[in-house]
Amino acid sequence: MVLISILLDLIALGGYFLVTASATQPIFWLLTIVEGVIVVILVGFFFSYRGKRRSRFYDPDIGARPYTVRFSIIAVSLFVNGATLFVYIMAIRGNSIF
Repeated sequence: MVLISILLDLIALGGYFLVTASATQPIFWLLTIVEGVIVVILVGFFFSYRGKRRSRFYDPDIGARPYTVRFSIIAVSLFVNGATLFVYIMAIRGNSIF
């Protein structure tokens, strides 16, 4: 799951480079659909992750156990791709930041 989420991030990064090269409306529609599929897959990974979610070490500064690296990669990938999907939707509606 972790390797697949990293590969999905690389696909999303390629889409970002595509939009910086040619920021047209059909490109935004295509990348919004691709990014939506990536976010749905990552939500599935996030909730179906069967590995350890918390490390065995207790951090007294925050009062909890931090997440493991593998689960953190999936979670950060989900949140970054969700934010990217939001930006693409804003670009389609006319509020582009590109």
